[in-house]
Amino acid sequence: MKSLLRNFLPILLAAASVAAVAAPVGYSVNSDAPNGDTLHRIDLATGVAEPVSELQVISAIDIRQDIEGLAFDSAGTLWAVDEQSMRLFPVSTKSGIVLSQGDVEITGLTARQSNDFGMTFTCTGELYVSSVAAQTLYRLAPNGTATAVGAEGALGHRISALASWGEPAMLFGLGNGLVTENNNVVPDNRSLFSIDPVTGVAKLIGPLGPQAAAYYEAGLSFSADGTLWALTDRGGANPNEILQLDLEDGTAKRMVETSKNGFESLAIAPPGGCTSRLADDWEQPKIPTLDNLGKVLALLVLLGTGLLAIHQRTG
Repeated sequence: MKSLLRNFLPILLAAASVAAVAAPVGYSVNSDAPNGDTLHRIDLATGVAEPVSELQVISAIDIRQDIEGLAFDSAGTLWAVDEQSMRLFPVSTKSGIVLSQGDVEITGLTARQSNDFGMTFTCTGELYVSSVAAQTLYRLAPNGTATAVGAEGALGHRISALASWGEPAMLFGLGNGLVTENNNVVPDNRSLFSIDPVTGVAKLIGPLGPQAAAYYEAGLSFSADGTLWALTDRGGANPNEILQLDLEDGTAKRMVETSKNGFESLAIAPPGGCTSRLADDWEQPKIPTLDNLGKVLALLVLLGTGLLAIHQRTG
């Protein structure tokens, strides 16, 4: 029996170690790529970014070169918004090809440049984008028409990344870390915000804190378990940072740097928490206790407990 326990415990410890480092895969666009934007698949545990393809339409010459926002809809389709062409379109995560069906022009925005869009879908299919230039939250229709949520400028902050959780939807935004004013780069508002989806007003949750390095723009997305992830663009040749954000106070936990730089967006999973019923508007998402790996570990723990009990009785 002792031999069996000795063999079992290393397996349990190894499985627990795997669980500790497990992290999802996200998608982002490397806006610093030499031949236009390139879609990457990023392992959020290691930071390794593997290129899928340049984002091209069927003509093969219309390369989308200024993609600012990415988000999955409820069906698992990846969507992107390109500021240079002012277009909204779906993208294949396997080939990186821009799908012509659903490719539409964006209209109704106050600013035609420097929007640095954030982007997110809700459980009910609503698509929101944020504009840094206009400091406004917009609801984007399938035909590309943008409608301001509340008053123009209601956000009150330069927010370049959006994420949504639950039903009714809770919206979160990440402020720009650095901004150029009078040809000088100065700190902006490196903080996490909650955003009212009715008024478009942003409310400060808290600053990211010391674990987050200085950055310009960022991507923001929830994983399926309710963890909020950020991918920050530090500019130049500096690698991006992958962060986990605390929904209660906004503080960031630095996870790892990416193997490539220049990412300004992040999409991990379709809208999550869609069956949750929350009492408070900005209550923290309910994170599932066990995923599939957790269930396996729980089974191993129960097995180990049983073996130990048998050993104690017979020993």
